[in-house]
Parts: sequence; C-alpha cells; structure tokens
Amino acid sequence: MGPDQISTTSVARDVAETDPIVLRETDDGTRRLVFLPTLIDRHDPLRGCFVYQRKSSRDEWEDIRGKSLNDLKSGEGYTLELHSGEVARLIDGVLARKAVYEEHGIVFGKQDFVSKANLPQIVREILEFPNTELAEALDALDEDDLVSLGRKVDISKLDSLLIEWQRNCNNGSEQFWQRLLTRNAWVFSQLTGSPVVLLQDKAYVGGKSIANTGGGEVDYLVRNELTDNVSFIEIKTPLTPICAATYRSSGAFALDKEITGGVVQVLGYRDRLEKEFYAARASSGRAFESHNPRCFLIAGAANELDEQQRRNFELFRNALAGVQVLTFDEVARRLLAIREALVY
Repeated sequence: MGPDQISTTSVARDVAETDPIVLRETDDGTRRLVFLPTLIDRHDPLRGCFVYQRKSSRDEWEDIRGKSLNDLKSGEGYTLELHSGEVARLIDGVLARKAVYEEHGIVFGKQDFVSKANLPQIVREILEFPNTELAEALDALDEDDLVSLGRKVDISKLDSLLIEWQRNCNNGSEQFWQRLLTRNAWVFSQLTGSPVVLLQDKAYVGGKSIANTGGGEVDYLVRNELTDNVSFIEIKTPLTPICAATYRSSGAFALDKEITGGVVQVLGYRDRLEKEFYAARASSGRAFESHNPRCFLIAGAANELDEQQRRNFELFRNALAGVQVLTFDEVARRLLAIREALVY
C-alpha cells in the first residue's frame, strides 16, 4: 500500500485494522519492522504494536514472535531503538490513520482511502471547490451525457486491466494475480453473473486443529449485494497446467493435479465454512449468508490445449457439481466482450 493510500478492514462493529506502517526493511526485502495500527471507535481511536516480520516461502509477510514480556526475569528487558526517519514515518502514519478515522469513522468491510494530494488535480479541484464552472458543468449534464461519460471511464478502466492482463499472460506468480484481482474486484461480478462485492481476500474459513494447524484461507470470499450469500473464488496462474498425460491407450487425458487439487481445495473451504458458519460470521462482525454457496476456480489457459485436450477438459468441468472452472484467457475474453458492448 502506497504512502498516500490507507487500507482498513473492519473486524468488529467498532474496530478496524489498517495496513502496517513500515518503519524499517532489510536491503534484501526479506525482513522488516512494522507498527500494526488498529482503529477503535472511542475518544482515543488508535492503538497498536511493533512487530518484526519476515517473508515466507509464499512471498507473504509473517510475524516473528519472540518471548513475551511476562517471561522476563528480574533485571532483563528489551530495547527497541528507532532512528529519526523511522520516528517520522511512525508519526506520519499514525496521524494519517487518525485523520481517516476522524473523517470517516469505522467503515464496514474493506476500504481503501486515498489522500487528496494523490488525486489528479482536476479531481482535487472539484472536491475542494464544488461551485466552480467545471463542477457546475458536470452537474448540468443530463442522464444520457452522464451515461456516456461513465461509459468512457469504464472503457478506460477495462483497457488498463486488459493491457496489464495481456502483458502478464506468461506470469506464473500467483501473488501478482491476487494483487491484480484485488485491485479490480469489480471483475468478480462479471464472473459470477451477480452483483457481488469483495467481502475478504485471503479469508480464513476455519478448520484449525487445537495445534493451530490445518486452517484454510480461500483467495477471495465475495458476497452478493442483494442476498448476502457468499461465493468462493480460488485462483492459480495462466501457466497452471490443465491436462496431464494420456490415460492408458484410450486417447483420454487425465486432468493435472493442480486442477483436480484446486477443485477439491475450494470445495474443502466451502465445507469448512459451512461447518463453522455461525462462529465465523460472529467473529467477522460482517453480515453474510452461506446457502449452498458457489465455488469458482480460475487456472491455466485454454488456448494452450490441443483439440483432444480441450474435449477432455470440457467433459471434466461440465460434469462438476458446485464448482465452475474458468481459464485466465476465458476471463480476459469475457472482459473484452464487455468492452465491445460498451463501445457499441
């Protein structure tokens, strides 16, 4: 998250977590010191803690937990020294998050707040001076003109996404595609055919044992805006293989383990949430339902398959119950079709 953008996620009715304030990072980018701020709906709205983090094998940050202060013996202690630049980053980050709270309070769900200084000048002028000639001209536009203007904005947004999508069609980083789809979560409405909003990315869906192992995190948990019912979306990459070797001498192809494993994985996430639904909903502080939710898997590229492989792939996915399997190039084609509809 950039310095001029702050992300918040409500975890209770009066509590929201924000993205970390990075104070220090090693040259190789594998370890860092952060302050983890939390917003609370009270007179003093900020609290938090300092945490050292390291990059995991999945290229994600994880906390490094050491001894508790309660375990210290007499005469023992810890010292955390901050340099002047780190103190400045801490103060700026805390004040920025306090300003977000003072202006917006605790906002339900996941939100991104952008500093006005980071907006284009023309947008800043409209926000700061709503009575200017430009603002009045926009206000005077009739419905058709506004629809046309909105369509042009939508086309520009689609073009930007499609360009980045095509440039990275050979990108095998799952983290890249997760970040791209998180930034463009409106795509999920096109995939599911319903008006959905992103309820949570990397959503914990339960299943941990008493040893704190075995829990599941689905890539995206989306919620229907009209019915509150959730859907599960798991993604791989365009380079994920779809078909494996031929099966015996029949000419049929087995599906690759990444596809069959992904199908079982997303079904497992659904099963866990349904078994722990009431506890999960209560702890999340968010309104959602789980009525036989649909599951989606996005993986691989259909244009990499030959005719026989495509036949076997279609036979497999059309026989699935409860999981819709889409390829990355199919998603891109859907987005292109939307663009063409907007143009004409």
